Amino acid sequence: MPIGISPAPEIFQRKLTQVLDNVPGLYIIADDILITGQGETQEEAERDHDKKLKQFLDRCREKDIKLNAEKFRLRQKETTYIGHRLTADGLKADPEKVRAIGQMPALTDVKAVQRLIGMVNYLTKFCPHLSDQCKVLRDLTHKNSEWTWTTEHEEAFLNLKETIANAPVLKYYNPDEELTVQCDASDTGLGAALMQMGKPVAFASRALTQTEGCYAQIEKEFLAVVFSMEKFHQYTYGRNDLRQRPTIRVPGLLILQQTVGTSACDLITRVGYRNPVPLWNRFLRKR
Repeated sequence: MPIGISPAPEIFQRKLTQVLDNVPGLYIIADDILITGQGETQEEAERDHDKKLKQFLDRCREKDIKLNAEKFRLRQKETTYIGHRLTADGLKADPEKVRAIGQMPALTDVKAVQRLIGMVNYLTKFCPHLSDQCKVLRDLTHKNSEWTWTTEHEEAFLNLKETIANAPVLKYYNPDEELTVQCDASDTGLGAALMQMGKPVAFASRALTQTEGCYAQIEKEFLAVVFSMEKFHQYTYGRNDLRQRPTIRVPGLLILQQTVGTSACDLITRVGYRNPVPLWNRFLRKR
């Protein structure tokens, strides 16, 4: 295949996926291939891994696929894959990306702020309410905004570094466990957390637009529900055991039906609020 043609990555991915089809335990992203092993004990997991590895190597030999021995790593307890650190404890942010943000010098212009926000957005799933923390810095990138770096911006910059450095370890998603979505809205942004067994699987956040910022608070809270369902759609769609936990009291509004009406979920308020007539929940279950 000629080097540099635009569809080359897509063609390569499709071809590699086809020739390695039916080989169990493989995760293929471009030329990065991850082989997993599972078992109740370490020994069982290693045996399962080695069995899959042999099947993979046999298929490569059969299809005349050449591998790079220098990049080969065997039986890793931890590994970095597609920008994430896979560990026995859970999913971590890529240490290289965290280190790069931590070592960033003081920001001196709009382009530097845009670079920072671009890097931080890649780690959104690891940090709750990240959009709110970025607001002060993000305001500097608005059109016609005058560049003025104040102590408020410096404090936001340092707090952002600290948040990234202390990002929590995310739990691996388990389709067999109950799923909870927690969401909230502030004056400036929306936040959501996907939880299993009381541990975070992923976080999500975004800033409110100028129009959304004029919404009533209850509308912002419902917007947070819509945002969370759309953001975590691949996890929540079709599940009957989903628990949705907004921070508002829900008297029975059906405004969300058109957007998330296909999700048969229970809408539950946090402790301190009451929802005596869960009409939204009943309406969805009748569909």
